[in-house]
Amino acid sequence: MDNVVEVEGKGVSRSELDEIIKQQPNEKILGARFYLSMYNWPDPDKIAEARARKDAARDRKNERRAARGKAPKPYSRTTAEWLREVVGEPPVLLDSSLTRRSSDQMRLYLQKEGHFNGEVTDSISFARPNGRPYHKPKARVIYSVEPGRAYSYCTISLRTDDPTIRGYLREAWPDRLVMEGDRFDADVLDRERTRITNRLRELGYLHFTRDLVQFDADTSAGDREVDLVVRVERPGPPRRKNLTGTPEGTIYQVADVEVDLRPRQRGKSTIPPDTIQLEGYRFLYQDRVPVKPQALLGSMFLRPDARYQQSHVDRTYRRLTALRAFDRVDIAFDSAQVRRPDQVNAKVRLIPARTQSVSVELYGTNRGGFLGTQLSLNHRHKNLFRSLGSIQTSMILGFEAQQSLTGGGSNVADDGVTDVGRDGLFNTLEIGPEVTLTFPQFLIPISRDKFSRSADPRSVFHILYNYQRRPDYTRNLARFSFGYEWHESPTKTWGVYPLEWNVIRIPRLSPEFDDYLRQANDPVLTDSYTDHLIVGARLQYTINTRNAEEPRRHNWFYRFSFEPAGNTLYAIDRLVDAPLSTDTTGSSFYTLTGVRYAHFLKFDNDLRHYRVLGAHSNLVARVAAGVGIPLTNLNVLPFESSFFVGGANGLRAWRARTVGPGSNSAPLVAFDRIGEVRIEGNIEYRFDLIGYLEGALFVDLGNIWYLEEEPQRPGSGFDADFLSELAIGTGVGLRLNFDFFLVRFDLGLQTKDPSLTPGERWIFQPKDRYEQTVSELNGSPTTYKPGLNLNLGIGYPF
Repeated sequence: MDNVVEVEGKGVSRSELDEIIKQQPNEKILGARFYLSMYNWPDPDKIAEARARKDAARDRKNERRAARGKAPKPYSRTTAEWLREVVGEPPVLLDSSLTRRSSDQMRLYLQKEGHFNGEVTDSISFARPNGRPYHKPKARVIYSVEPGRAYSYCTISLRTDDPTIRGYLREAWPDRLVMEGDRFDADVLDRERTRITNRLRELGYLHFTRDLVQFDADTSAGDREVDLVVRVERPGPPRRKNLTGTPEGTIYQVADVEVDLRPRQRGKSTIPPDTIQLEGYRFLYQDRVPVKPQALLGSMFLRPDARYQQSHVDRTYRRLTALRAFDRVDIAFDSAQVRRPDQVNAKVRLIPARTQSVSVELYGTNRGGFLGTQLSLNHRHKNLFRSLGSIQTSMILGFEAQQSLTGGGSNVADDGVTDVGRDGLFNTLEIGPEVTLTFPQFLIPISRDKFSRSADPRSVFHILYNYQRRPDYTRNLARFSFGYEWHESPTKTWGVYPLEWNVIRIPRLSPEFDDYLRQANDPVLTDSYTDHLIVGARLQYTINTRNAEEPRRHNWFYRFSFEPAGNTLYAIDRLVDAPLSTDTTGSSFYTLTGVRYAHFLKFDNDLRHYRVLGAHSNLVARVAAGVGIPLTNLNVLPFESSFFVGGANGLRAWRARTVGPGSNSAPLVAFDRIGEVRIEGNIEYRFDLIGYLEGALFVDLGNIWYLEEEPQRPGSGFDADFLSELAIGTGVGLRLNFDFFLVRFDLGLQTKDPSLTPGERWIFQPKDRYEQTVSELNGSPTTYKPGLNLNLGIGYPF
């Protein structure tokens, strides 16, 4: 069956009416009723026979288990039953009673939207699919909706018998969500009820509830207008309606705040707790305080001798829970031991969690299409020095099957298939420790009082050493960073890292790779594979509405980062007239500890939109763009800071660092395609299939460029024709979603290749010039074959 909603005019949302219908047709995936097909696939006549055979086999096995003294195993579904009962969806059969209920619900919806005189009629028609007489007729239910003119507000007035509440609401009356002339909307009235309740609870009305806000709508005003009265009254008999002097109409003060840090106990303890008084708070503990009270103050928004505010309760709970140092967080209020009837005591119960944990993780890796494995030994302390700071220490040992940058000395063949017999299964080793320290406050030189407690300020230290042995080179990487992170709002996050220090030393180059660098005569590559130093800072700003508490149909993610490097060092060297060094090309530069340091500015942006289409499908779109500007001391971007496209999380039809720059058509002899400008876009349709299995269809586009064209790479410069140089890939994906992790297989097809001659770039265009050129180089006829790339990834690409 199908549903059709016909709406006269534009006053009502057709999509919201569709959601009201009680009987929905079988769900479609890409236009096909996949789940219905799975339900109809098994032959119902053979299911009973398969059931009997499987049960008989189970009985025989259980008899043998019983003879060995083992418990019998339960019966299980047959494959046909699993397809019908778990995967499949039975056909939706027309139910006229549900059709009538849907029409009634639509009328109620019209009234909630202010269309009090709206009409809804339904009709049913039958037709055989494609006119085939041997098919059962298919029902189509047509709902005809005539909303009519909507009612609007003529006057809006406030009625309450509590003068204090009346005064507070009058102050916020201009902020109300309903205004004279607006269309009557019950959903907006419900949000207005929430607004009034939240405002009064924020002003100290601890026991005020939504039920105390009522609306009276008088439709007799004429000309389809409504006189609305907002009533704030206590329910009950007329003599009890006055709010003054009742708990609901009392503004409460928080007298004392008690924080109970004692461990979980069975029964009532007879041992009196130890007590610490700090800044008006009272902390209870047993024997030894598990958390220093000073460290908890940054998470406490409830204040002693202050007016009750609901936001303070919510923020305290969220902050304490986010620390992950407590198994349980409870906040309660009581008035048993208070001096005045308008006072309450706040009791915060914190049950400490285990502070330390050790884990060993073994998992697969995929970097740009190269597979590997990694072993990680981790230790975490969640309450370092009893300050609620945390330290995460990891020792990582990894192996990968890497392609040599020069195409030789690798265990990965040209077709991307691993050759185990060439250099062993893995030819790349990576090992090193990593330490991350986090403290829940700003450390020197920023005072704790400079930022609001609601900002959730954190200080982060990150230290890493990494030894890498690859087919072409050996590299040592040491990194230290220090920064501050805080929340501007629940969806907006800032990160300021005033110091990021990276030392890259390359003690070994393979003879083949050394020859390749000399023959390429490319300063970008040469400088990327020499010892260098990156000393800079980083600013990062993130908006993520997916962190919001309420689920939304539309969600956004945006990240901006700005990274300056070497600017302060260069200014100091210029100021003190430091001595210059010279390389083999005659270029002069400054050094720090004998190592040339990088000098650049880098900007990067990443924007994503998540659109929920239904219960089993969604659409994700992404646009990413960035630019890096190399400056004087090192006139190229370091390899680690350069942009690239391709790989499992970007342009999936190409392997990482195999696209661009621009329309450069040089043969790919090394995975070295990097640039100073990047533009990338993706759109992906995701949908559920069977159980843990999900599917995806995607389109990726992007490329990299240099700000100025490189003589060694014709077509690599960024100019006005950049849109014509965007590579485009299309593909399909399968994902195994186990909730705690996701394994992803994406197959990409190179649909438009910018390295080809204009007129031959699209997959459907003839490749005469390409085939002629390659045939002349190979000495034999060559036919163009579209490129395919299979990606294995962990987690969604974006």
